[in-house]
Amino acid sequence: MIRRFAMKIEYDGTHYCGWQRQANDPTIQATLEDALLPLNHQQPVIVIGSGRTDSGVHAMGQVAHVDLDNELSEGTIEKALNATIPDDIFIKNCREVEKDFHARFWAKRRTYVYHVLLKPDIFRRKYSWFPGFEYNRELLDHCAVAILGEHDFTRLCLTSTEAETRICNIFESRWETRHEDLTYQIVGNRFLHSMVRILVGTMMEVARGKYSVAEFKNLLDNPSGGVQVYTAPARGLFLQGVQY
Repeated sequence: MIRRFAMKIEYDGTHYCGWQRQANDPTIQATLEDALLPLNHQQPVIVIGSGRTDSGVHAMGQVAHVDLDNELSEGTIEKALNATIPDDIFIKNCREVEKDFHARFWAKRRTYVYHVLLKPDIFRRKYSWFPGFEYNRELLDHCAVAILGEHDFTRLCLTSTEAETRICNIFESRWETRHEDLTYQIVGNRFLHSMVRILVGTMMEVARGKYSVAEFKNLLDNPSGGVQVYTAPARGLFLQGVQY
């Protein structure tokens, strides 16, 4: 009997070329699909994630679904997967769901967090970005507020992005200082390819004085023009969670 399961997954994306399966490169999706073969009579499966994280991006709360033809319990599937997959991927839980549940299309909100180091730290550099230049925190806050609401993010995603629309609705956008970190948290209904990293990188350029807040806002209001955008490194970005 074919049943649909939803999995909550965390992973260290350092050694993976993103979520989506590729022909010759290691990805999270391919690793999970290969590990699921023995649990599906060696028949291929497709694991659908809530979003396709970029190469090097991490997740603490990715959600994915998969259809399996077996009679195994949720706990057995969860334990079997965790015993098989590499230790930089972990299935936090596995639950049987309705047959029409869709990890991507049913998602209402996605939360991303980006970590910026306030000073160099060799032990945390794999999961944070140390910009190495002085910047104005107040300007970061002004930029974050400007992102709230519905905007066309054409200028703030990769030009190769394949999407019917590049309009996203942003519910939360804020910078916070936590211990020795500066973190940026953004919550939206959807995100485009490299969008969060480009937002962070370009906001930092404003904060260091290269562009004005007005020029940054123009990127949101005028998708056909504006200043050059910058992309923050992948290592500081985490998919924090998904709400349904």
